[in-house]
Amino acid sequence: MNTSLERAITVGRAIVHELRIEKVTFVAGSIAYHAFVSLLPFLLLVIAVLSAVGNPPEEAIVSLAGAVLTENAGDALVRELESAGASTGVSALGGVVLLWGALRIFRGLDTAFSAIYETEAHNTIADQFADAVVVFLTVGLAIAVAWGVDAVLATDGPGLGAWLLERLVLVCGLGLVLFPMYYVFPDADVSVREVIPGVAIAAVGLVAFVSVFQFYAALRTGEDGSVIVGILVLLTWLYVSGLIVLIGAVVNAVLSNRSQDIDIDPVIGDHATDGTRALDREHLAADLRNVTANVEEGDDLRIVVGATEVRLPSPRHAMAETDDETLVLEFEWPP
Repeated sequence: MNTSLERAITVGRAIVHELRIEKVTFVAGSIAYHAFVSLLPFLLLVIAVLSAVGNPPEEAIVSLAGAVLTENAGDALVRELESAGASTGVSALGGVVLLWGALRIFRGLDTAFSAIYETEAHNTIADQFADAVVVFLTVGLAIAVAWGVDAVLATDGPGLGAWLLERLVLVCGLGLVLFPMYYVFPDADVSVREVIPGVAIAAVGLVAFVSVFQFYAALRTGEDGSVIVGILVLLTWLYVSGLIVLIGAVVNAVLSNRSQDIDIDPVIGDHATDGTRALDREHLAADLRNVTANVEEGDDLRIVVGATEVRLPSPRHAMAETDDETLVLEFEWPP
């Protein structure tokens, strides 16, 4: 097999293995929930502030919601938020819920990055607070960049060149604002080169996904004004967006060989393999099955760990479980 192809397959398998071990899809769902809980109070506070200074909020909020909601659902959302924003008590409650949800998002992302990079021990309360400030500014800048690019470069015509230019500028802008998160959250001594691949994947992935959702919303405009449908679409958007961000972190950790769950020659950086971490799952499973197939009655078992050797009597039964993510080798002896 071609060396480059074999190398690519090894790295790809390591990325898939890391995604499974860290349960990235489950973590993305948790982040999406807390992001959704925080989003509505955030929009409520935005409307309250804009209304207080005399600026009409409708166009801004509808534009912001246009990427993930149908036009009718966006209008309905603004009406409900304006109605709620008239109440100071509701606005105050929205602030409390926003703070709670935002902290949950911060801790979720921070914990996920630390788990991927195996640096949970360095993730102190003070570190989590500092990381929270970083992600808050990052998310705010990301929204501002997306909004600004859409306002400056948006075109009403069908020109493909203008559309591609807008996406290219948006990718570059998001890459700049996402970089601090990928550099700070791992709580490890990572280099700039090590975080660039994940930043690029996240920026391109988010822009591509938002473009697909905008196309979907344009197709459904006027067909379905259900707020519930809009909420379901929004939840899906938040989930996939969180998943894309976490995939970028996994790619960085694998390419630089930073995770304890994998052990490959680093593609980027000098965090070299030490030969003591993850083994090839398929080879290990085959070895375990081979052990159980060759254990015969009357044969003693000899277990060697370093300089220690232990001899055990012949087991009555030997079984290898290799179907699940965890590999199990089990021996049974008669009482």
